[in-house]
Amino acid sequence: MRLVVTDLNTCNVTDTMYSTIVVADGPIANFSYTPITPVTNTPNVFSNLSSPNATRFIWDFGDGRRVETTSRASQTHQYAATGTFNACLIAFNNAGCSDTICMPVSTIIVPALDVPNAFTPNSGDVNSVIMVRGFGIAKMRFIIWNRWGQKVFETNNPQMGWDGKVKGVVQPMDVYAYTLEVEFFDGTKANKKGDITLIR
Repeated sequence: MRLVVTDLNTCNVTDTMYSTIVVADGPIANFSYTPITPVTNTPNVFSNLSSPNATRFIWDFGDGRRVETTSRASQTHQYAATGTFNACLIAFNNAGCSDTICMPVSTIIVPALDVPNAFTPNSGDVNSVIMVRGFGIAKMRFIIWNRWGQKVFETNNPQMGWDGKVKGVVQPMDVYAYTLEVEFFDGTKANKKGDITLIR
């Protein structure tokens, strides 16, 4: 780049300055997903194929859920309803420049509901937290009581479960009762009651 400055008050004296400007390439957002053809109650796996200079990402799955990350690792997402969703990936480079790509993702969800009947807190595996398992859940209320009728856990979030603790203390090995009220995305409702065994 060249800048020429002329001072009209001093017999048109000019001065010239040169500078080099480096223009970095912008990021190119890209992704693929599987399965391409929807499979009933199957999560989608999104693979990040963005250009190497992309360092930060925002996944917007088109259903109100977003993930912000600096990882290029694949994202697994379970949709809660049948439909076609506009899934987008926004990629940023270190300069803050961004690029966006969106694709329609079709899903088939058949409402289903279950609650495991036992779990093992502090085990460090998938059985360390008791939570509602199902598909197509739009709203829910999950409550767990101990044998004395004291509420030990309650949630409206299908992604949240009970780790067997109350105020940070793991509860004794025992049988706990639960009630579950669910409304699915298609408007149907279900109620479920049962027992959960806490194993230590």
